[in-house]
Amino acid sequence: MNTVRKLQSTDHKHIYEEYSGKIYRYFRYRVRNVWDVEDLTTTVFVKVYSKLDQYDGRHPFGAWIFRIAHNTLIDYLRKKREYPADQEVFSSLVTSEKLPEERVLNQESHEDLWKNVKTLTADQRNVISLRYLADLRMNEIAEILGKTEASVKILHFRGIKKLQKLMSRV
Repeated sequence: MNTVRKLQSTDHKHIYEEYSGKIYRYFRYRVRNVWDVEDLTTTVFVKVYSKLDQYDGRHPFGAWIFRIAHNTLIDYLRKKREYPADQEVFSSLVTSEKLPEERVLNQESHEDLWKNVKTLTADQRNVISLRYLADLRMNEIAEILGKTEASVKILHFRGIKKLQKLMSRV
């Protein structure tokens, strides 16, 4: 119960600073329009702040926030019937101070990788994007997706194995 009281008094700015970048990246990969990504990110934090008193501390705080983000994304996709963003969108998120040749090779690798990610099952894509774009732990991903941690680990393992196999052909 102390966790809940401590969280309720947590500064909103701290919560935003800690999670906004991760949530933005998670949405950016899945939504084409940058303005929609910004609106979705803002919507998540409005929901988080309005429901902060409902957080009971039974699950990690980050998982609770990403559950809200995941549900917000599902609602958005249902309304818009939009497909995940093109690879160029994801590539633009990766900044680099490398030589131009290295950047081109890196971009081509990223394009191949995310093209292959699109061939995974929806559950595997969700696990991969939450793990690597949002930088979440397996237990947090399990909570967000409403699955057991063991099933998330299996989805992750199988997805990575499939990606390795596909990438070795490139």
